[in-house]
Amino acid sequence: MTTLLDAGVAIYVAMTTALIVWIGVFLFLLRIDHATQDVARQLNERTTPTDMPQPRASIQTNDSAHS
Repeated sequence: MTTLLDAGVAIYVAMTTALIVWIGVFLFLLRIDHATQDVARQLNERTTPTDMPQPRASIQTNDSAHS
């Protein structure tokens, strides 16, 4: 146990621990990215532009109100 506390070994233990944590963060973010891509693909497949009703609006001006 005391060999892990030596100055020469402790730095490698700390760097290995930090590397493992960074790999874990990277894999976590990669998993979230794939999940969001799947959700986006499902939303795009569910609603297509042709399925959505087109908005209808008409603008009418009342010329007599301005005079």
